[in-house]
Parts: sequence; structure tokens; C-alpha cells
Amino acid sequence: MMYRSGYSYKDKGQAHILALKMKHEHFHHLLSLASVTTHGILSEEEKARSVRVQWDPERSPSLDVLPYRSIQIGISNQISEKWVNEWILSIEDVTSTARALKQSLGEGITELEELEEKGLHPKERIYEIPENLREILKMNARD
Repeated sequence: MMYRSGYSYKDKGQAHILALKMKHEHFHHLLSLASVTTHGILSEEEKARSVRVQWDPERSPSLDVLPYRSIQIGISNQISEKWVNEWILSIEDVTSTARALKQSLGEGITELEELEEKGLHPKERIYEIPENLREILKMNARD
């Protein structure tokens, strides 16, 4: 989803692309606190949840829409301190990689395998989500 920030060129508020690492158990806990937003009106119970999730169309490096979706996660102030101080294991600035990716795309290099070989795109794999979280995240409706 680096393209949404213009690969770090969009504006000075999005001038860095960061890769965060956290334990699976903490990520699952974070997701368990989620309310899925669909641009509709949230119930009071949904408003009280400390994490918002939105499902966006996933795109290829050339921005073609793919047949699956990406998760966008918003974290409220009430959970952000715990997330920052306890759950994030490491933060890596990958801005230079994002910019190199944009340059390669501009040069017409859009094949995923070639971008992966150059280290400009991570090798993606399916991330299995437990059934209880699939229900919270309304993923079963997408199967």
C-alpha cells in the first residue's frame, strides 16, 4: 500500500515509510479489539472499540485491482500507548526501498517476481487468521 503515500513523496506528513514488527499474539489481540467500518453509521458498541478496520482493494505493483483485499488498521489513543511501548518489537525505515520501487515502476518494471528479486517487494504469503478473529473482521462474508 506504499502507493497511497506516493511512495513517500505525497506530502511531508507521509515522507517516511516504516515497517513495524510485532508478535503474532499481539497482532491477534489488536485485531480482537476491532470494529469493521464500511462507511456506514457505527453502533455505540462499535464506536467504543479501540481499533477500526477497513477492507480496501488490494493492488498489484502496476496498480491493477487484485481479487482480494488489504486490511487497513486504525488504532485509537486508548490502545496506542500499549501498542507503541509494549507490542512493537522493531521499526525499520524502508523509505529508500519505497522510492526505489517507485523508480523501478516508472521504468516499466512491474513483474512481481522481478521486484521481489531486486528486494523491492516482499514475498507475500497467506496469513492465517483464527476463526474467532475472522468473525470479528467479517472475513467469512468474503470467502
